[in-house]
Amino acid sequence: MPIRLLPCAALLLALAAPAEARSKAATFLVKEQIASACEGGRGSIDPAGVIERDLDGDGRDDLIIAHEAISCKSGGQFGRSTFCGMQVCSVMFYLRRGSLLQLTHEMLGGGVSVGGGAVPVVSMNAHGGSRGSVKWNGRAFD
Repeated sequence: MPIRLLPCAALLLALAAPAEARSKAATFLVKEQIASACEGGRGSIDPAGVIERDLDGDGRDDLIIAHEAISCKSGGQFGRSTFCGMQVCSVMFYLRRGSLLQLTHEMLGGGVSVGGGAVPVVSMNAHGGSRGSVKWNGRAFD
């Protein structure tokens, strides 16, 4: 193989790699949420709807799954998650407990973003478009 082809081959391998690297637990939960959201049908999730960050300050990545990022395919048609209403969708918060991610909180929202800091503020849009936020207080998200 000529030397000029090696960089091209390396570039093709890099492009074929998945855009997001998720933990095995997160990958499992995302697949589970897609199946539930699409009533057992096929679907996909925009990577922006999967956030792995430390939310409770314990130094381990937790998980947020925003259903607004899920698209379901049924009969050639694409639709939204069944966990979505007219304005907002379910947002699932999982905290790492041991090697598992456990569902700790669920709320309705859209446009989820996570701030900085050891225990970040999680912001999202509520019904009517107003912006709200929650933060782990040591026992729960409030």
